[in-house]
Amino acid sequence: MTDLDPSGPDGVRVRRRCVAYLSGFDPSGPSHYHKLYREQAALQSGVTGDRVEVGPRTRRAEHVAQWTVAFTPAAGGETVQTEVRFWRWDDIIRAHWPRDGWRLAADIARTSALNVANGAAWRMLKLSWPPWIALFAPGALLFAVAVVAPLLALALAWALHRASGSFTLAASALALPVAAAWLGRRLEARLHMQWLMRSFAFTAHQAAGRTPALDERLDGFAAELVDSARDGGFDEILLVGHSSGAIMALSVLARALQRDPALTRRRTQLSLLTLGHCTPMLSSLPRATRFRDELAQVGRAAGVDWVDIAAPPDGCCFALCEPLAAAGLPPAPRADHPKLLSPRFAALFSPARYAEVRRDRFRLHFQYLMASELPGVYDYTAITAGPQTLKQRFASQPSVTDFTQFRRFGR
Repeated sequence: MTDLDPSGPDGVRVRRRCVAYLSGFDPSGPSHYHKLYREQAALQSGVTGDRVEVGPRTRRAEHVAQWTVAFTPAAGGETVQTEVRFWRWDDIIRAHWPRDGWRLAADIARTSALNVANGAAWRMLKLSWPPWIALFAPGALLFAVAVVAPLLALALAWALHRASGSFTLAASALALPVAAAWLGRRLEARLHMQWLMRSFAFTAHQAAGRTPALDERLDGFAAELVDSARDGGFDEILLVGHSSGAIMALSVLARALQRDPALTRRRTQLSLLTLGHCTPMLSSLPRATRFRDELAQVGRAAGVDWVDIAAPPDGCCFALCEPLAAAGLPPAPRADHPKLLSPRFAALFSPARYAEVRRDRFRLHFQYLMASELPGVYDYTAITAGPQTLKQRFASQPSVTDFTQFRRFGR
């Protein structure tokens, strides 16, 4: 089977699909993501020749937006009809998105100190050092600007005054904290540190059970998932979680399985796609017992096809880091659950264009949802709207089980 075959080993061909999408910790709502999907699908169709028609965005329910996608493969065949449902939690994100600089600084300091004290920082460092740096650099930078630079400035001022007797020369040392603050702001803007720290701080609240609105929302999504599967009108229900949305998708699926133990035995194929996941950001916290239980339940679930895709150059995720093992949970009874894959972004672009994409770390973290320059197995539009199930599309790709490049500590 190739990635362009309309059906896989089980002979199933998708004619009607439901995609339930959960964004990462992003205050942007369905308007932004509908526009992104429409624009990127048009770009991708220019690469593959598939015909893709994205319908207008509508309001399905209070916290659910929806649009339709009609996908006709370039090789010919029946048009696939897909309903994309954007499960909203952007209002909850905005409620936990401090704009005041002092409040954000306090959140950064508190969250960093908490995770160092409870051992979560060490557990995450042992798993993968690039996301550890992304998560803890803001706290280190804040400490350097607020504590280290002023102390160094005072020490330098004292030394200059002792050596020269000049108060003016000694006062010049006070420029050090100003320069440190300026450099810190430049570095923060380049690496989008505030966005990462807002997400990190939110997970601490989530682990402690201080996000009741989120729990209520996830329960509602779980109920919708059960109802959609019971309806039986879809060949596949594909649950997609990007970034910290992967955490939410896992919780929704676990709660749906609790509601309906027969969920995976129904006619509709249930698939789970996690993209650029950062599950250890929550599962490493000692108080996140509920999430670890939910993660374990998904790991035990038969009848769910789970594919986890993450790119090693994406420093905002725990690339090719198996979520169950990262949480200290037993492996799933089934092999390749989840199947760990790299999207191999480098193969989807010319070298020059890929160098541009890779330089922008924030952009790279969203490449999972975007069009490529060259055709390849990883094609977000075809995955979410094409004629293959998730399992079929990646059936020929072996799970990556030996990636240890980022594990430099505590082996």
